[in-house]
Amino acid sequence: MYAFSLFLLYVAIYSFIGWIVEVLWVFAKSQHLENRGFLTGPFLPIYGIGAILLILFVEPYVKNPFLVFVASVVVTSTVEYLSSLILDKVFHISLWDYHDHRFNLNGRICLQNSFGFGALGLLLIYVLQPWISGGLKTLPHDAAIAIAWVLIGILIVDSANSIRSLAKLRPVLDELHGTLAEAHAELEKRAVQMHAGREEKDAARRSASRSTLARLARHFPRARSVRAPKDVAVTQ
Repeated sequence: MYAFSLFLLYVAIYSFIGWIVEVLWVFAKSQHLENRGFLTGPFLPIYGIGAILLILFVEPYVKNPFLVFVASVVVTSTVEYLSSLILDKVFHISLWDYHDHRFNLNGRICLQNSFGFGALGLLLIYVLQPWISGGLKTLPHDAAIAIAWVLIGILIVDSANSIRSLAKLRPVLDELHGTLAEAHAELEKRAVQMHAGREEKDAARRSASRSTLARLARHFPRARSVRAPKDVAVTQ
């Protein structure tokens, strides 16, 4: 139980650290604080999963920094690509697009970001993991178990709620196109035009989706819905 709880604790901690990294990165570029990711809380599970995979598969090469860097690039790029693919195929949404970057793969990953994640892999293996691991060892086992399950419980509830919201948003995105900001503007326009009666059910469905779309459009203004209406040609 203790070993598994430590595993969960690492996921939660690195999900939170990943959120901090994303917030600081966006702030450095735009001078605006934004809640990154599709969760409402300060967690980015993609970073937690990536960190665990790095610890499992990259840490064995700790004596060779070059191999650690290369392995970090491969592992994190794979996680990012699969995450983008899942969002695309399951929820019909693209939160990031690297088509305007050189050396990109289907717009889902790019060499520039992959090298950046490789550098973060070095930071994790040689700085963060030894420091965090040492700190967690000072915690009593019962305290570590309790903290781990509380944090993971919060993460699970937040993730389930966000996935449910994205699922409700999917049929709306199937009808709209362009960036999420444009889709949200169109949805708001339609909401104003709706009347009671036969459109009441459709209005309720759209209302349930508008808050999620508004948040995603605000935090990812360049993100796109990836399914356009059949009579609309979308240029890439």
